[in-house]
Amino acid sequence: MTSPLPRTPGDDREDHAQAAGAAIAAIYAQIELAIVAAVAYWTRKAAAGALPPAVANRRLYQQTAAIFAAARDRIRVTLDEAISGTLDEVRGRVQADAGPAAALNVSLPDTAPITAPLDVATQTAIGSASDAFTDAATAAMNAPPPPVPPGLPPGGRLALPPGGDRLNPYDEAVRTGISSIRGGMPANSLSLSRIQAAQVALDQLADRGITGYVDKAGRHWNLVSYVEMATRTGVANLWDDLQAKAMIRSGYDLVKVYTHSTEGTCPACLPWLGRTLSLTGHTAGYPTLDEAKAAGFRHPNCRCAWFPLGAGVAEEVTGAVPMDQAATVYQASQRQRAYERRVRAAGRRAQAAMSPEARRRARREQAAARSASAAHREATGLRMTQAGWKRREHPFRAR
Repeated sequence: MTSPLPRTPGDDREDHAQAAGAAIAAIYAQIELAIVAAVAYWTRKAAAGALPPAVANRRLYQQTAAIFAAARDRIRVTLDEAISGTLDEVRGRVQADAGPAAALNVSLPDTAPITAPLDVATQTAIGSASDAFTDAATAAMNAPPPPVPPGLPPGGRLALPPGGDRLNPYDEAVRTGISSIRGGMPANSLSLSRIQAAQVALDQLADRGITGYVDKAGRHWNLVSYVEMATRTGVANLWDDLQAKAMIRSGYDLVKVYTHSTEGTCPACLPWLGRTLSLTGHTAGYPTLDEAKAAGFRHPNCRCAWFPLGAGVAEEVTGAVPMDQAATVYQASQRQRAYERRVRAAGRRAQAAMSPEARRRARREQAAARSASAAHREATGLRMTQAGWKRREHPFRAR
């Protein structure tokens, strides 16, 4: 890895966009864990026969909507801070590069590209919770009754000695197993078998998380990953749009592409690093910024940027990772993301667990995933951000 490069205008944009995405993601990480726990709670009720599945599903729907409603003010305040902060930062940056007149003309554009994805995520997540409950409850209702232990008659109960009033060992074992599950359940073996069947479905929910978006290809985006990507991309694009308009008014047309990322560069952006682009297309001989975007530059989650030529920025700056290493480092960073997803999935498993044994298993998985993540970072020299660590380890205190 190379030593840090001098700061450039894109660093300010990248830091601001990353901070906004991390702040919103922290709130939604808390929401996701609350929803997973709610799905487990109502599934447990339905599996034990305490509530009809339709009633439990309706109450789950009401609870998930209430969870989002309770977080609405925090989300709104965080977004307002991100948007107003973007406007202030761009005004200061443009004033430094293009003079006070350009900075005064920077006004807040339409913010729907930032807020609309979060509304979609809310509705998708509520539906995802209901679907997850339906899967788990269906598995529970279709669970076969447990086999009768050897030595028991078909009725499943040993005859008690005359005058005996205590439970037989099998009944006592079932009652102990049921009582170990959070929430308290009826002491019967069928409830236990249903809960065990439901736990398998809930473990699958914990692996993938609550869905926040389904794209055109039918791929399901995890709620937290989607809102972080959408917020970070929206804030970065807002910054770029404000800066480009002010620069064009100030007579700047040529910009140079570079990246702030220490995690390498993706294949879509790598061909554009170090190239000069035209904002308007009025300067002959250069591809335009729109053409670069059409070819994949500045895609969602992109950490690349551009700076105006002639604004006092060192033109040789291209990226924090040498060009010949960028692709390899990027592949290592994608593997690192997979390790982090395993850590968060184990945390969701703990929320979905309906027995102490399931919670202990989730904690063991989480410790193993943390260890693998640390070993990969050590081997590749990748760094973990403070925001990422807080959201992974302490999602309820990440904001």
